[in-house]
Amino acid sequence: MSMNTSLFLCIACLVGIAYSTQEYDKSFTTYQDMRKHLGELYEKEKYEEAVDLLLWAREKFPDYLFNNSYNLALLYVRLGQYDKGIDALQYALDRGLWFSLLAFEPEPWAPLREKKGFQDIRDQCEALKQEAQKKAKPDLLVVTPEDFEPKKTYPLFITLHGGGENIELFKDRWNSQQMRKEFIVAYPQSSQVISMNGFWWHGDIELAKREIASAYQKVVNEYPVDTENVIIGGFSSGGVAALDVLLSNTIPARGFVVLCPDWPESFTAERIRDTKNRGIRGTLITTEMDERLPLHEKMVETFKAEGLPHQFIVTPNIGHWYPEDLDEKIDGAIDHIRQVGIIE
Repeated sequence: MSMNTSLFLCIACLVGIAYSTQEYDKSFTTYQDMRKHLGELYEKEKYEEAVDLLLWAREKFPDYLFNNSYNLALLYVRLGQYDKGIDALQYALDRGLWFSLLAFEPEPWAPLREKKGFQDIRDQCEALKQEAQKKAKPDLLVVTPEDFEPKKTYPLFITLHGGGENIELFKDRWNSQQMRKEFIVAYPQSSQVISMNGFWWHGDIELAKREIASAYQKVVNEYPVDTENVIIGGFSSGGVAALDVLLSNTIPARGFVVLCPDWPESFTAERIRDTKNRGIRGTLITTEMDERLPLHEKMVETFKAEGLPHQFIVTPNIGHWYPEDLDEKIDGAIDHIRQVGIIE
């Protein structure tokens, strides 16, 4: 799959073809059907047909106006019709929707960023984001293990969503057999707004650490947690926060599992040495096509230099996203932290 197709599918997971309205109604009864065909059109660079489809879909599937507006604007940019691209974004803004400014950073949006009217789109999005931030609060979901017995104590796995995600999106992406069977699992949600329905952690890492510590304390107070067996992990922005929490000793964790993190502010050789001396072990999972891979390799060099027991796993043929077998990798990381089958 090309990088251009990957961008289009990743942000909206989409599809399209030049039919009449009646033919659209018969061919695409669900958003998912439409999305699949739109992706095929985008892959073949049939942008005009895809525009026709999205103009129909924008009215047919109002619950997906956010996705359809973003992708319609992107198609207009591909066609060089920049004023129509701005109009497509404004259509969504006029209906109370807004876009993360990060959504316009990928290269295909570069021509639009220079056009008259785009700065107004940015300003409106930023203003709506600030309004959303005023109302945002941290959240927490706690999942108990299968066959849970309140009189027993259980290990705790605190797992942190990536940037632009929320609990609902993340909880099924970050899970495993051992987590379901053996762990109390805490899914905190940051209060830091990054998109309409998404949050991130490392805009203000000190705030993130306070929220994560508060979530930890709440779980320990309300559930039978074995505080000697706490693991923390997360994806991308959540991976950064997990490492910062661990390296600053914000909560008493014994291990970490992180996927595709950026470089944490607290990541120094001295902090890694202190972490090793506290008996902590961990796993860093990355992907072959993640642009942060060189950073991850540098982190692992520091792990090695300071003697921190670790696993480093590079998943082939995927970019900055969740590997299909992440559940197995998480269980392997749990075994490594518990030193199951480990010879060093």
